[in-house]
Amino acid sequence: MKKFRLFFYLILFILLIAAIYFKNNTGKVYAGVGEYYYSKNNIVKAQKFCEKSFELGYNDADLREIYVNSIINSPLSLESQEKLVKIAEGDIVDGASVKAKYFLGDLKKEIHRKYPQNYIKQAPYNQKIIHWNKFPITYVFRKTNGVPIEYIEEIRNAFNMWEKSGPVMFNEVNYKKADIIIDFQASKAEDIDYGKKYVVAYTTPRVNLNKLENMAIRFYLQDPEGNKFTRNQIYNTALHEIFHALGFMGHSYDRGNIMYLAKNQKTIAEDSRLELTAADINTLSLLYKIKPDITNKGDLKYNYLPYLVLGDDEEVSYSKTREAKHYIRQAPTLPGGYIDLAEGLVAQKQYAKAIRALEKALSLADTDDIKYIVYYNLSVSYYYISHTDMALDYAQKALQIKDSEELHFLLAEIYLKSDKAKAEEEYIYLTKTAPDNIDYAINLANIYIKKRDYLKARNVLKNFISKNPSAKNSKRLSPYKMLIL
Repeated sequence: MKKFRLFFYLILFILLIAAIYFKNNTGKVYAGVGEYYYSKNNIVKAQKFCEKSFELGYNDADLREIYVNSIINSPLSLESQEKLVKIAEGDIVDGASVKAKYFLGDLKKEIHRKYPQNYIKQAPYNQKIIHWNKFPITYVFRKTNGVPIEYIEEIRNAFNMWEKSGPVMFNEVNYKKADIIIDFQASKAEDIDYGKKYVVAYTTPRVNLNKLENMAIRFYLQDPEGNKFTRNQIYNTALHEIFHALGFMGHSYDRGNIMYLAKNQKTIAEDSRLELTAADINTLSLLYKIKPDITNKGDLKYNYLPYLVLGDDEEVSYSKTREAKHYIRQAPTLPGGYIDLAEGLVAQKQYAKAIRALEKALSLADTDDIKYIVYYNLSVSYYYISHTDMALDYAQKALQIKDSEELHFLLAEIYLKSDKAKAEEEYIYLTKTAPDNIDYAINLANIYIKKRDYLKARNVLKNFISKNPSAKNSKRLSPYKMLIL
């Protein structure tokens, strides 16, 4: 009996030592399992255990290289692309990160060989890819009283041309909540202080956080001299503006492409029938194969992450800044170029220059939609340099134009620096407005945790989980596990 007891204690001691060893070396153990599966060419399980090892802080260089090799040798899904980007752009620079970056670079070259002569780098809106996520895309004509019938006909013809040429479908509707809203301005260009520029139309995206609500295209009825536009001028302009409304928010540098931005009467709206080029069509095709950062709800499937086509944030920022400067040279009295320039400068953390560009845009803004965009971006720029009074002032000016979720989120972040009680109010409002947004729930919980009101923090997170059961095991909630038990 005594021998049995000793044997039992010995087994218990060994198990205890093993448990302590496993707890302290779990990452290393998972790494060993990952290496074993990789040696057996079981790519799926190799990735799984490598990832578990990384989550526990084990970042052995050889294991990271095995991990990258396992991804490269598996189907290149969006998830796989995200894993490679995370390694390539992470804080650790080693053989694995270099290999991931080179592999992604080669894929980028392959994509551009597949879609030659494209100008996709000018596509981003506020450093992000934006486009629709469902077909058909609906459009509606509004405010058509007094509009020449040939204007309507030629705009319809332009929609038909894009539908014939690219991977898109349209459906004209008669209800207000269409994806693309087309209306008409009776004023001449000179009446809206564009310095008699030959403006036929412009497009404004309406975005709330990462949701694309609609695209608004406004056509003018007369040129600066008070004359009607010709059929070809309306048709050519519609081809251009529809591409903006599809999500291409920049311009081409090649005057042969429909998205070339010209600056004078003869070139901005040619009085001859223009055709879509191979570059126009390739750019549209590629745009709709990229996973968007901003979209509406839908079910399209994508081939590529933006990174794989456009490059890293630095490349995107450089392209956007270059394109914006070109826009300003071509159309110095239009606000769009200055807004785009500011977005690129903010990405480069050149906030003072961004603010100057936005102030110029504000002086040229002629619609509430444009003013809202400028006020919002001014608020963001001042927020980044901790000028909370100015950030709050511009946010409130934007709020007078449009009440939006993105604006309340910005206000909440500003108030976190200046007025915690109001920040709490904003986050309470946001958690009610968007109960599925984990960021709002966590940020509100953190406010209560800093106040040591742990019961309220717990209630916020428990309420979020009750409404979003699938989020219960989210990694984002891992630091709060003891609180929500």
